[in-house]
Amino acid sequence: MILVHTELLLLIQNKIMEQKPDPLMPALYGGLVIAAFWAVPGLNLINCFCCAGVLFGGLLSVYLYARDLRPDMEPLTMKDCLRLGLYSGVVASVAAVAINLMVTMVFGNVAIEMMERIIRKMKLEMPPEFEDMISEAKRQKISPAGAVVSIVVYLIPNTMFAALGGLIGWSLFKPKADDSTSR
Repeated sequence: MILVHTELLLLIQNKIMEQKPDPLMPALYGGLVIAAFWAVPGLNLINCFCCAGVLFGGLLSVYLYARDLRPDMEPLTMKDCLRLGLYSGVVASVAAVAINLMVTMVFGNVAIEMMERIIRKMKLEMPPEFEDMISEAKRQKISPAGAVVSIVVYLIPNTMFAALGGLIGWSLFKPKADDSTSR
C-alpha cells in the first residue's frame, strides 16, 4: 500500500514538473506588439520591410515563453515556437483592428490624411478618379462587417509571418546540445 502511494506521488510530481508555462501571456504580449506595428500611424511603415514588426512580435512571444521555462520542465520545442507565433498572429489581428477603430474614432482616418499631405508636398497631379476615391474613403463610416473583414484580412499575414518569427525564435532560443553528450 505504501509502495503504491509513493509511486503515485512520484508520478504526480513528474507530471507537475513536466508541465510547461501557459503560452497565453507571451502570445498576448507578442500579439499586442504586432498590433501596435500595424495600427500606429507611422510605426506601421516598419511592416513594409518584409513584415518586420510581425516577425518581431512572433520572436518576442517565443523569447518571453522561453524565459519562463525552468530546468525541471520539458525543453522548448519547435512546435511550441510555431504555436506561439500562430497565437500571436491571431491576437494581433483582433487587436490591430480594435486599435485602428479607436484611432479612427478619435482622430479620423489619419492614414488618408497623411497620404494627402505627402501628395500635396510632392506636388503630384492625381487623376480625378483617385481624388474621388480619397474623398469616398474619408466619408466611409466604421461598420461591424468591415471590422470582421479586416480581421480576416489581417489573419493571413499575421499568422504566417508571426509563425515565421516564432521559428526564428526557435533557432535563437532552442536548447543547446550539452558538450558532454556531443563528444
